[in-house]
Amino acid sequence: MLQRLWRKFKYYGLRLLRSSNGDHVVAIGFAIGFFPCWYPTFGVGLVLSLALSRLVRGNIPAAVMAASLGSVIWPALFYLNYKIGFLINDFTSSPASFELDEAIAEPVPETDDYAEVADHYGILGDIGLHFLVGSVANSIIFTVVFYFGLRLLLKRYRARLLRRVRQSLRRSPLSARTDKPFRTPGNDR
Repeated sequence: MLQRLWRKFKYYGLRLLRSSNGDHVVAIGFAIGFFPCWYPTFGVGLVLSLALSRLVRGNIPAAVMAASLGSVIWPALFYLNYKIGFLINDFTSSPASFELDEAIAEPVPETDDYAEVADHYGILGDIGLHFLVGSVANSIIFTVVFYFGLRLLLKRYRARLLRRVRQSLRRSPLSARTDKPFRTPGNDR
């Protein structure tokens, strides 16, 4: 099954490389298609990717590939969002003033469990804030990096990548089982 998925990925990569759209259109489609993957979209990430890609006139198949990739690596993205948000919040938070430290250090007599519950929800709020800050920062930074990186990659290496993918598809064991030579769709001329 993993081999079938890898073959499909190569097939759609080949189609993407063969598209007549320019480097800008493909790169913006991929970058914007990956943008919603940084947020918990609860199943509508692909639809958001398509809508955003269409809004900026990007390549729709590139947006679908990016959204699919993002949905597979979502746990890693979640962890990265939290860690980056924690680092940003830790870096930007100012140390408490001396007077505030004294006021906090003074023990307050508690007769109920309110403080424990409040601390618990305060920690959850901090985790959510770290995640939100990290997801905003990551989505902006990685969209720019993906756009310029993919545009440069396609501009310089598109023909070479296309040739390499075609050769690997011809050598694959699935194409060797048929009597006919392997053909990519659209190449039936």
